Amino acid sequence: MENTTQRIRCFVAIEIPRFIQNGLAHIQDTLKKQIRQVSWVKSDNIHMTLKFIGEVEQNQLSVIEPAIAQVTQRYPPFALQVGGIGAFPNLKRPRVIWVGVKVGGAEVSALARGINLELNQHGYPFDEGTFHSHLTLARIKNRIDLRPFVDVFRQYNEIENASMTVNEIALVRSQLHPKGAIYTILKSYALAS
Repeated sequence: MENTTQRIRCFVAIEIPRFIQNGLAHIQDTLKKQIRQVSWVKSDNIHMTLKFIGEVEQNQLSVIEPAIAQVTQRYPPFALQVGGIGAFPNLKRPRVIWVGVKVGGAEVSALARGINLELNQHGYPFDEGTFHSHLTLARIKNRIDLRPFVDVFRQYNEIENASMTVNEIALVRSQLHPKGAIYTILKSYALAS
């Protein structure tokens, strides 16, 4: 019999197509030569997080999955284009290097808010902070200053072949390992047609 108390670490995300991930990998390779002391995200792990749920018991998926499905029926597919590089919280003391959203940011934010509100009704905490649509390129543990790289980042204000149509979102399992996280799609949800 299946153990329903197994805990799963999960989040809701927009999956990014391989051709965009490959383009971002090329940007990472270029930046790696200039920016040291950062941990670069594996390109096939690059996604757009809408809601980090955290650790849940496996049997809670029976509540989470229909809640996400409910939300996706309220939002039609939309165009998404990424471009521009920045850092959270800022370039002086960065923790994350990211690529932003040029087109579709309002739709991504609305979708994230819808998921947040729906899951909150089922007891999951509402993310109080301001939501920023982004793709994480690197995480930074050591103290570095990225301000000298402003001109380098500016080259990526426009990124070729970085447009897609968002037709679905996914509930993704995250398993942490020393060599990096392993992401597995648990379920995909089509947006309203």
